[in-house]
Amino acid sequence: MATFTGFCFGTGEKSTMKKKNIISQFSEACTGEKFVRNGPGMLGKEVTPNAIQSTEEVEAWLLQQESVDNTLNLTGFSRGSVTCIEIANRLKQRELELAGRKDSLSPDEAKVLERLQNLSINIFAMDPVAGMSDKGVMNRRVIPDNVKNYVAVLQTDEMRRDFKPQDMTRAIIASPNTKVSMLPMYGNHSDTTKIKKDTMESGAKIMWHSLYQFLTQHGTTFKEGKMPQMVTSDPKKAENPYSDISQFPPETQSKEMLKLFNQHHQEREAYLKSGKVVKLVDGIPVPRDVRSLNNHLDFYVKNSDFFVNQLERELFKVSYPKVFNYLFEQNQKDPHFPDDSASKPGDVVRELKQLRDEDPALFARLSARGVGLDERQEPTVGKPGGVHCTEPCSTVRQMFPGMLPEGAKNLDPDVAKLAALEKEVYRLTFKYEREKSELLAFSQRSQAGKAQALRDEVRNIIENEPGSPQDKYDKVLNKVEEHYKHLTEAASVSQLPLMLRGLLAKHDRHFQVKETSVPRIVMAEFIHAGLSLLKETVDFTFSLGHLGGGVLSAVGTALQDFGRRCNDVIGKVGWNPLKGLASAVSYAFEGIGFAIKNSFGLKPLGNLIKSAVSDIRDEAVKAIGPVKVEKVDSTEKCRQIKKDLHDIQEKPKEPDMDNKLDGGLAFKG
Repeated sequence: MATFTGFCFGTGEKSTMKKKNIISQFSEACTGEKFVRNGPGMLGKEVTPNAIQSTEEVEAWLLQQESVDNTLNLTGFSRGSVTCIEIANRLKQRELELAGRKDSLSPDEAKVLERLQNLSINIFAMDPVAGMSDKGVMNRRVIPDNVKNYVAVLQTDEMRRDFKPQDMTRAIIASPNTKVSMLPMYGNHSDTTKIKKDTMESGAKIMWHSLYQFLTQHGTTFKEGKMPQMVTSDPKKAENPYSDISQFPPETQSKEMLKLFNQHHQEREAYLKSGKVVKLVDGIPVPRDVRSLNNHLDFYVKNSDFFVNQLERELFKVSYPKVFNYLFEQNQKDPHFPDDSASKPGDVVRELKQLRDEDPALFARLSARGVGLDERQEPTVGKPGGVHCTEPCSTVRQMFPGMLPEGAKNLDPDVAKLAALEKEVYRLTFKYEREKSELLAFSQRSQAGKAQALRDEVRNIIENEPGSPQDKYDKVLNKVEEHYKHLTEAASVSQLPLMLRGLLAKHDRHFQVKETSVPRIVMAEFIHAGLSLLKETVDFTFSLGHLGGGVLSAVGTALQDFGRRCNDVIGKVGWNPLKGLASAVSYAFEGIGFAIKNSFGLKPLGNLIKSAVSDIRDEAVKAIGPVKVEKVDSTEKCRQIKKDLHDIQEKPKEPDMDNKLDGGLAFKG
């Protein structure tokens, strides 16, 4: 087995540049077989040519390998990360193309196909950003099934609007077998690729250690077996490499990494300030806007008010399991930590004393979780807190497997099954909201509210309801089934019920849709069409006509953004009267723009009425009952599929009219 490593620079970056960063340092220190791709220009037109060239190099490398099983490690920053994703997709497409003409391949092509089918791809993506016009390109969104491990670090404080990351709402994971970790971090787009200031060291340290561990565990080698020299803006520190955590004893590595995260919290304000800095050459000239992933942090990490990402949460679990279990897991029994869970308060306090001595900063932060000191300055704890589920440590298992204690290395299948289903529901609902027509760029899809409700209900089941992992797994599927049936029986023209039906089928829950009676169907169609027409009329009227509403929205948005951009540039007003006057004019632009964008208050009112009409329509159609959704036994379903296939082969016939609703009334659109 051989390892090939690819390093992809971000926009405007090259291997020969004087200002070094994480990609230049790691690519120069790599001693194994590798390729290095310079970054694309400002418009990103070179991303695809870079991916094509890299794919050709990988194919040529595979031809040289005697072993069938090989590893390709890919890492990049910004558009370089997106290049890595496109490389993986092009390799998958090449594999499928060769497999499609399997019987006519040349010897070399047959060899390439065999090696592509057995190639393990691992991607470490640092703030993957495709650019304003390319973020929807599927080759740069889909993580194909040839990727075994995918880690994406996402910067929460990058606020430029043309720097949208391929986050949970955009990335599409093709296979449930791909191990995925998406890790929010403080800072702007490039704050973790080097140490820019003494007040912002932690992000780069965490990134450096994580990338080094990720690459080395998958076969990449570096000079002297050491982590590459870290880049810092302070010349005095250039010759003083920071400690490589892998050089610490195994039992202390997780604690050393956890200290870096505590430092990251202490440096929070500096990273946030960095994200707000406005420069002359600074992306498209529009005001800063908080990344949308900040609105969904609870779906990236539980207890997001305390932990910046899932890696930090799991490092705490591994380092101080009794304290973590008591404060964040309701002191439940954990099959992975049987001796360090469901502990007595005295045992928790003893571990808290150790934590206080080893990591005072973390101990101080625990006051928010009910940890205090008595008059003798001894730690005290209140009642158990946190969520009603135990942590499977999937990210540590993926990135730092050596940090896990022996008893936690084998993942409980029920815990794994529940964790996978949870992520599947989150990704599916986010995907539904994201995948919409360009005509709906500034509005929600018809069932976006239902998708959000399902996501919140599933999170509530997992985090707040008691029960075993198997119980919760069944409850989550029941909740998905409930939403699927409701939407289908309400004759929803949305794509959401189709997506939910596909998810349920993956988990061996199958359904058939049956008509009830012709009068019910006719009445349901009439009600559905009539109320849908009313909804569109409300939308048209309150938007002052679709064309007029679109013009008002565009003009209003432009004026509002102009005012916000001016205020960004003006900064703090203080006692400066000229700045105060300029800021007042800018706020006037913002207010006028907001009013115009919302059709002078009619648009929000129209949206409220539209939502009410939609709910009335769905409930009315469901009450009429033109169709019924019935669960089909899985064994019966298999027999029916085999019978249908046999009938098609023996005697083709007209489609089964009993189930015509599958593609008609219940699933239009």
